Amino acid sequence: MKKIALTLTLLFTAALLWAGKPVKVQTLINEFRHHEGFESVSVGPLGLALVKTIVLADDDLDSEDREVLRSFDQIRHLSILDFEDGAEEVKARFVKKVRRILDGMSLIVEVKDKGNHLSIYGTEKNGRLKDCILFDPNGTLICVRGTVCIDKLMAAVNND
Repeated sequence: MKKIALTLTLLFTAALLWAGKPVKVQTLINEFRHHEGFESVSVGPLGLALVKTIVLADDDLDSEDREVLRSFDQIRHLSILDFEDGAEEVKARFVKKVRRILDGMSLIVEVKDKGNHLSIYGTEKNGRLKDCILFDPNGTLICVRGTVCIDKLMAAVNND
């Protein structure tokens, strides 16, 4: 369970690095989620609070893990679109539109490994990360709206 909590923490952490434009990205997700091979999940504040409560109820979490999870209180919305199984033509159109939205945004981290590619976009202001997009052009777009303290984020990354 500790690995699941850490994975969720890293996901939310990375997701908080977005440079804005959440409405355009959400509109794009809504436009494409009905295409065959495109699957989406959207979780609002109540759903996120429920997941956090369930994870915090795990007896295997130490006090540091609990504190890290509590640092994500300011996350308001999470949207995930998986388009890996979509038709190539529709995927190409979607990726082109995503790239247009991301153009001009701050690239925070880019990871390339054995054909996999993940880009994370976001902004930092006053020691906090606000709204982010994680984008893998091979099949995943994750948008997180909210903020997290960078110090607590770094504690999460270094807490293993």
